[in-house]
Amino acid sequence: MNTFIRNDLGYDEAIENIFKMVSDLPNDKLKENYSKENLKVDEWIGVSLFAGGFSSIAYRDIWNNNCRILNRFYKKPEYRFENKNRRVSEETKLMISQQLEVAKKLGYDCAFMSREMKQQAFNHYKKYLPQEWFSSNDRYLMYYKGYQHIMWTPLNNNKLIMEKE
Repeated sequence: MNTFIRNDLGYDEAIENIFKMVSDLPNDKLKENYSKENLKVDEWIGVSLFAGGFSSIAYRDIWNNNCRILNRFYKKPEYRFENKNRRVSEETKLMISQQLEVAKKLGYDCAFMSREMKQQAFNHYKKYLPQEWFSSNDRYLMYYKGYQHIMWTPLNNNKLIMEKE
């Protein structure tokens, strides 16, 4: 697992490796999210890459001084659900830890993960992650008029300031 900040040596190579990884995806319901244009790498401030997948740290002005981690999280089919108890994998925990470290270093107030539906997945994550995470029934602005559920953790500020629905 390696996490690169946008200006790091190795970032561009990591992006090229991601493009190779997604160039021939299986017919997956979210396949379109991983096209070159839908990855929206111009919003990425960092990226984590390992043999089995990747995710990014993204930033948009509408999120104020907060960033999204595990953005466009992708795992190759052979790396998915690698344990029968559906625990959060060690790779995922390491990815989250590295991304939080980068986000804190870059001065973001809070980091969050988002989901369009099934926010109960956050309760599952909380059981396995060492950081303190918060979630609610509120939905937050992700893009234009699109709102999603989030789970967030403080980095450099204990208060999350983002637009709610």
